[in-house]
Amino acid sequence: MTPTRSIRRARGRFARPSAIAFLGAITLAISACGGSNPVAISHTAIPTAAGATGSFDAVEIDQAAHRLYVADRTNRGVDVFYISTAQPKYVMTIPVPSAPNGLALASDIGRLFVGTAIGTVAIIDEKTGSLTHDHVIGEVRTGAKKADLLDYGANRQRLYVGSSTEGKITSIDPATGAVKATFTIGYAVEQPRYDPVDGMVYVTSPDANALFKVDPNDGSVTKIPLGGNCQPTGMAINPKTNTAVIACSSFIVSWDLANATAQTFTQVPGGDIVNYDANADRFLVASPNAALVGLFGGNPVDYIASVPTGSHGNSAAYDETNGIVYTPDSRPNTVGIASFRPPTTTPSWETSLLTIGPFGLGLAVLVLLVFVTVGRNADPVRRQALALEQPGKRRLN
Repeated sequence: MTPTRSIRRARGRFARPSAIAFLGAITLAISACGGSNPVAISHTAIPTAAGATGSFDAVEIDQAAHRLYVADRTNRGVDVFYISTAQPKYVMTIPVPSAPNGLALASDIGRLFVGTAIGTVAIIDEKTGSLTHDHVIGEVRTGAKKADLLDYGANRQRLYVGSSTEGKITSIDPATGAVKATFTIGYAVEQPRYDPVDGMVYVTSPDANALFKVDPNDGSVTKIPLGGNCQPTGMAINPKTNTAVIACSSFIVSWDLANATAQTFTQVPGGDIVNYDANADRFLVASPNAALVGLFGGNPVDYIASVPTGSHGNSAAYDETNGIVYTPDSRPNTVGIASFRPPTTTPSWETSLLTIGPFGLGLAVLVLLVFVTVGRNADPVRRQALALEQPGKRRLN
């Protein structure tokens, strides 16, 4: 036996355990990738609500002015937070005539509209430099007992107000405060949304288990059954794709408004108010019962993540400057707002791989390890080499 052949055999013996160790390390690394880090939740208190249990409804963000507005029923007003940085600062609570519900910001005319429990819409001046800035400058009577959720159609210059149990939508001129029309749905309604793509107003109705399309030009109302047991509440629209995301009682639905096709998502167990941010392409579904915020986006719409906040907020909004999601926090001793940075998104195929990583991929690597080891020893040339080595081993002994 020559020294060269002996070295080659030694390399072969060392290579086998090295390969096994290397593949084992890969298995452990892949398994470690299977989990995800929890999202950090921050809390900012409302000083005037210390010790109380919060009661909140809608939230809105003025992206240009870096202001967050929160409908605060506990303090019977609209809370204002300055959010130019990642650390929000409570500024004040603007008093309104009655407990606030929905909010709609008309940034082009510098006004914030607030639906109230007595059926009026309070108008707050948000023009920078105005002498009446952050004050209620008007109140519109809708004729309903309650003004609930609102939506503003900028290109049509109309404010649409849902009356909840009375089943009506009131159309208001945002500049003058004049009531222009009232549309009767016939069922209790939740969230109205104006669609700039087709110029229609859509509103959810849990009682009818349907979506209603209102033509503001002639007042016609079309019922769109959603099927199943959706009982829809909140809704938001992505005008670029003309797709809506609807919060049902125990699941979420994406709805193609042009083709009337739907997809159901069960990762989020229902929700309340839904908002959409075009800059981030994210639907934010607040699920107060589950105490989380669900994130959806993309084309077609897909589930992205669920972030447990513990705050039981029924609405959420996205700050485009700092990339932070805000939602009300109604818990005693933490009454205020909860905030978080959305988790980094991954392609769906990568998410699937990470999900099965500790098991499926680890098993695959182990199978590969066995295949390489067994296959190497089963090779005829390998068997011949091992046979030739045996006499040498006996001579060494």
